[in-house]
Amino acid sequence: MKHKLQKTIFSFFGPPGSGKGTLAERLVKELGFEMLSTGMLCRKHVALGTEFGKTIDQFLKQGQLIPDDLITAMVIDWLESPERLGSPIILDGFPRTSGQAASFFAFLKEKKPDYRFRVIYIHLSDEAIIKRLAARVVCGNKSCQQVYTVAEGLHTCKACGSPLIKRDDDREEVIRQRLSLYPGYRDVLLHFYQSVGQSVEDFDVAGMTIDQVFAHFQAKL
Repeated sequence: MKHKLQKTIFSFFGPPGSGKGTLAERLVKELGFEMLSTGMLCRKHVALGTEFGKTIDQFLKQGQLIPDDLITAMVIDWLESPERLGSPIILDGFPRTSGQAASFFAFLKEKKPDYRFRVIYIHLSDEAIIKRLAARVVCGNKSCQQVYTVAEGLHTCKACGSPLIKRDDDREEVIRQRLSLYPGYRDVLLHFYQSVGQSVEDFDVAGMTIDQVFAHFQAKL
């Protein structure tokens, strides 16, 4: 299966907390996929003090959004690294805007015309997302960021031993604010995909366990 998908880039698209990252991590561990989370990549660049990181940090300190062209350039830099060759790739939450999508499509057309691009649109209700994120804790190590649930009763990460933390943006009021903004950029992005003839594959995960989500996604492959 991996051989058939080695020149495939998946974009996992859906509301915050819909399980994009969890599914991606499972595919990485069990099927050998490569995964990129733009949030994690931003944090890594800032922590390492790279040129990308220094520029990102300036925008964050000024309370400004990171520009689309900077995000896209960072993703392209990651994709063009030699170690990305040979594995199917998952972009978790990228492209997020029509500007990012337009730049990314231009890059694919020019540099990777033999790659297939698949958009997986993950559906989950707001209330299910709020319940899920309220129970989430994450590894405090920016290079790890493994995700766990409160119900597991853990205090340290099983992968690296770092303390687990509760993210500020996993508080209910913050989650509801993020979800209220989601339809705006969702609709613009879906319109862009329609305008360029890019198919979008619907994936409803309501009521599924992670094992069921994983099995259903494998069936889609």
